[in-house]
Formats: sequence, C-alpha cells, structure tokens
Amino acid sequence: MANELPKKFYALILVILLAANVSVYRAILAPSVLTVTVLEVGKGDAVLVQAPTHKTILIDTGPDASILRALGMTLPVWQREIDTVILTSSAARGAGGLPAAQSRYRISKIIRTGGAAAPYGSSFVFDNFSIEILAPATLQISSGSSVFKVSSSTPAGVYTSYGKTIR
Repeated sequence: MANELPKKFYALILVILLAANVSVYRAILAPSVLTVTVLEVGKGDAVLVQAPTHKTILIDTGPDASILRALGMTLPVWQREIDTVILTSSAARGAGGLPAAQSRYRISKIIRTGGAAAPYGSSFVFDNFSIEILAPATLQISSGSSVFKVSSSTPAGVYTSYGKTIR
C-alpha cells in the first residue's frame, strides 16, 4: 500500500508535465501572424486560414476526400476542430469534400455563399481579421475559381494562387 501512493503521485506529476509541455509547444509553434494556405485538392478549391488566435477557417473543401490529406499535412496532428467553413459555391469542385471534412473534424459553423442566403461580396469578421468573398469575375485564374480578400493587422492581400502558403 505504501508503494502505491508514490506510483500514483509520479503518474499525476507525469500527466501534469505532459499537459504543460503540450501547452508550451502549442504556444511556440502557433503562427504569430495570419497564415493563408492554398491546399492541393486535385481539380478543386480549398484554402485554409489560420489566425494567431487559433481560429481556423476553411474556404471551400475541394471536390472529394482529398481535403483530408491536405488538412492532415497542414494542421497539427492533435487539431480536430475547424471553426468555420465558408463554401463559395455549391458545385462539387468547391463543396464536394465537405462530408469527408465533417467526418474527421468538428466544424463549428458552415457559411454558404454564392446562393440566395449570402451573395458574393459578403464580408465575414472574425477576431482580428476579416474575409471578403469577391465576385469570381473580379479576377479569374481558372474557370469557376473564387477570389477572396483577407484583411488583418498584418499586410492584407487578395489570394488567388494555388499550392502555396502566403504569409
């Protein structure tokens, strides 16, 4: 009985140290600026916006389950929540991966634009940044692509590139 108390005590100390370690690494590894990553999802569109406040916004989900591979390569292993998904189109090219994303990640909010509910030109304000969905005709990189503007205290920009992280 006397030996059990030290084992439980050491186990408790180990759990506390591991929790503190994860918290420290999360703070160190978190981006200090707004990060926009254009995800490779085949013949579709998907953009991940990560804020320094740990908000995660996914703009479009690509055509299929390839969104899971792209998110798995971009997000930390332990992250299983996406704060907001913004769908700029109901077409399979931009929204086909939504069921797959919902199967692996807890999505707090889904915003559908491009329809009657929220037309292009909609602006979404988050903690210290905003995202504005611009009309596809503003600047077309490829047929049916979406163009959006992200504004924050860091330099604002209009993001249209594929396969790059833009900081």
